[in-house]
Amino acid sequence: MKCCFVRKVPYRFPGTDRVVWSLILAEREGLTLLFVQKPDGHRSHSIVVATANVEQRAYEDANASNFPVECEDLADIGTKLNAIGDGLAHNEFKTFFQGEDFW
Repeated sequence: MKCCFVRKVPYRFPGTDRVVWSLILAEREGLTLLFVQKPDGHRSHSIVVATANVEQRAYEDANASNFPVECEDLADIGTKLNAIGDGLAHNEFKTFFQGEDFW
């Protein structure tokens, strides 16, 4: 399997101060495609378009309706999602996100 670098970053839920870990899938023109771990037992995992808020040191919703993606980006996203899926299948995903608090 091709080597894959997955970067873990903080993501702030819209309209709240709650921050959770997310994984960067792709970045382009100031926008970032994030895989966000489900925050609780009532919601599911999500993929969001976000932008970095440097002052708050977290990513936030970008309110963007367009995220340009090239063919190479799609292959890279697929590789990263496979790596995340392997972690979910082997129960390593939970330990990847555990043990680190932001505030």
